[in-house]
Amino acid sequence: MRKKRTIVPLGFGEASKYKDIIYKISTEYEIPPSIIAGIGSRESGWGLRLRPPGPSGTGDFVERSFPRGLRKGPLPPDGLGFGRGLMQIDFDYHQFARKGNWQDPAENISYGVSLLKKYIKYLSRYSDSRRAGIAAYNAGPGMVSRAIKKGIDPDYYTSGGDYSIDILKRAEFFKSRGWV
Repeated sequence: MRKKRTIVPLGFGEASKYKDIIYKISTEYEIPPSIIAGIGSRESGWGLRLRPPGPSGTGDFVERSFPRGLRKGPLPPDGLGFGRGLMQIDFDYHQFARKGNWQDPAENISYGVSLLKKYIKYLSRYSDSRRAGIAAYNAGPGMVSRAIKKGIDPDYYTSGGDYSIDILKRAEFFKSRGWV
């Protein structure tokens, strides 16, 4: 019988650099540290996938055709990616990503977790509000609400169509390694 292979999420070792911050914010927002760790892993590999690597890096360089807010071209005017910092706060949708201290790990993680908490609360009328809130972290609460109202999976509009499921799998990995 073949042994099941465990896949280590990108940034597992890197996440330990931020463990104290994650646990403090976890307590403040009542979100399990394993879920926060899972999101940071998926979003940025805890900084390993960013340019430059680390908490002050950016990601998501896919050009967007529609102008929005301060942005008139396909990328943010500073030439950086749309995702800012470890939790990949979106430039187009969050003032924090444009003017806040998104490069600071504690502020970035705190802002990201505050969004997650807000989305879970907003979607609390649905049976699995935690999963819906995690999906909303990626696709936005309106899109997740739309999916649920249509009777389709909350992940339908998320990147890869599996965002919340993937985060929960990553969270289980972190939890099995003591992130509780």
